[in-house]
Amino acid sequence: MKVLYVSSKGSIHDYRFLKKLSEKYDVLFLHYAADEIIPEIKGIKNIRIISKKPIFKSFPLASEIFHFKKVLKEFRPDVIHTGYAWQVGVLAALVNVHPHLSMPWGSDILTEPDRSFFKKWLVKKVMRQCDHIQCDAEYVKAKIMEDYNIVADRITVFPWGIDLNIFRRLDKNKCREKLNIDKNKFVLIFNRHLEPVYGVDVLLEAYKIFASEKQDVQLLMLSDGSLKSKVMKFISDNRLENKLSLIGRVPNSELPVFLNAADVYISPSSSDGSSLSLLEAMACGLGIIVTAVPAIKEWINSGNGLVTSLKDPADLSDAMERYYKNRELVNIHGTKNIEIATHRADWDKNFQMLCEIYSSINKKYSPR
Repeated sequence: MKVLYVSSKGSIHDYRFLKKLSEKYDVLFLHYAADEIIPEIKGIKNIRIISKKPIFKSFPLASEIFHFKKVLKEFRPDVIHTGYAWQVGVLAALVNVHPHLSMPWGSDILTEPDRSFFKKWLVKKVMRQCDHIQCDAEYVKAKIMEDYNIVADRITVFPWGIDLNIFRRLDKNKCREKLNIDKNKFVLIFNRHLEPVYGVDVLLEAYKIFASEKQDVQLLMLSDGSLKSKVMKFISDNRLENKLSLIGRVPNSELPVFLNAADVYISPSSSDGSSLSLLEAMACGLGIIVTAVPAIKEWINSGNGLVTSLKDPADLSDAMERYYKNRELVNIHGTKNIEIATHRADWDKNFQMLCEIYSSINKKYSPR
């Protein structure tokens, strides 16, 4: 089967799909974005890549529809699998090509259409035209059904999942030794993008409160993004150089060492789907601090993590303090999180559901 995978990102999330798809299908990755494709994707064997920077960064539909038609004609895919709905999913919708699987990422359903009539119109076009929709959380499914009047059987929910052979519990002291981190420190880790939606400002203010008067704490930020300069200024202004390390993005293959060197994963996002960075941290046995985002609450509750109020630095700082004073709770939650990730977040198992969707929608258009 020939799969045309279309995305505006070229990120680590795309890598997970493309790596797995390359093992089973003939894959062409069509990339419409101003951002560069991460090196991991370029290293995947047995896939073809077409990367084209659109004239309008966020709206490739305006400038790339003729290019998209050309790719369709030359590649002749059996399935078109599109990502961010109003950016690239709409290309397939406007051309009205089938079979088309739409895979919303999160904000393209949960927040952005509510702030823009035009984006909502584009997403509606995609939701109505595509043959099936796959999303990673029940909350996202409910939002699609309510906002676009889509029936439940046109939507399949499963978390995209992680490689449990890579993301697993490792020896903490060995990981810290490798990264030159004091084995006695209490270490938190944040590896979301440095963008407003991920609560970067809330995290910084909360950590400043928490870290005050403490010499045995460390926050690792494995992040990059538009707020990088503001983060660097905050670190300097508050003299946090010895307590906060802005490391930048690390390759996916190195991430398990950083996760296992940490005690607690933290993500104060204001909107989210079933975050893969969260699932990776769970699989590595970390304590978890997240905000009360509906899709995240499908994974985290008082039995396996600490859930804080949105945009509340004081509440977030209190959660850090609670784990700091109760390391046994970190271990209890971490052990539970490994169990949950093993049961629900295995990408090998969840990928089979994607394959079943491909087969199902392809049959609708295959010659009898």
